[in-house]
Amino acid sequence: MAAVLAGTTEAIVTPLERVQTLLQDHKHRDRFADTYQAVKALECHGIREYYRGLVPILFRNVLSNVFFFSLRGPITEHLPTARTRSTSLVNNFICGGLLGAMMGFLFYPINVVKTRIQCQIGGEFQSFPKVFQTIWLERDRKLINLFRGAHLNYH
Repeated sequence: MAAVLAGTTEAIVTPLERVQTLLQDHKHRDRFADTYQAVKALECHGIREYYRGLVPILFRNVLSNVFFFSLRGPITEHLPTARTRSTSLVNNFICGGLLGAMMGFLFYPINVVKTRIQCQIGGEFQSFPKVFQTIWLERDRKLINLFRGAHLNYH
């Protein structure tokens, strides 16, 4: 329950992720010079526009937090016993890094859908399943193609 609440709470900052996505998108490179311009472009469409892509963000955050809290203990049990503060820090770093890389890879297709949804400004709000289906078809209905670029994420 704590993982679900944490993931949902993180989604409150969706507008920050939305603006970051716009600034990183090559289609908007010439349109926005900075964060202020991106925020202003969304402003005229209302508050709802800032939260475009909320559903995939909720899926990603909630599921990754559930996995993180569920797997942290078992992974830590397989690491050497920490007898000092510094070895405890190393163990936590290894565990967090391993889980972070794993979650980033596992939920990469959700981020692909989220990015596609958030690159649009104005217009119809498309559902997560509809955008996923579009991407699935564009990538030749192959699971491996949904992970194209994922290696950059976990590196």
